[in-house]
Amino acid sequence: MRDARSYRIALVADCYVNPAPGQLDGLAVLAAAGWGVMQLPAGDYPAEVAQQLLAGIAEQVEEFSRHGYTFVLVGDRDGLAAALAQAGLPVPDRIAPASADELAGFLAARPVPPALAAQDPAGGSGPGVTGSR
Repeated sequence: MRDARSYRIALVADCYVNPAPGQLDGLAVLAAAGWGVMQLPAGDYPAEVAQQLLAGIAEQVEEFSRHGYTFVLVGDRDGLAAALAQAGLPVPDRIAPASADELAGFLAARPVPPALAAQDPAGGSGPGVTGSR
């Protein structure tokens, strides 16, 4: 079954989801590139709340990873690396983009997710991937 996000999910810091006026709207860039989003807790959340939320996100990343999804990290969040490590996962490739073009270029350069590569061993499919059929 084809996933509308093309098996690509970005873990996104709050400042790119709820940008201040004049700052980068990461959601618009991610949506245009066909990526799904998991919003990370805002930096001002109490530590005990953030830890629980991050543990839940790590569990979701682990589950989606088992199904061939690929992940990137846009921005950062204290405690994320520890939550991912607790779930046996590495921190995904990361960017702290200053512009929409920088984020779009980073996303376009990501490899084909394992789920798509398994569906089309001749070269993958989905946004930004070309291959002869």
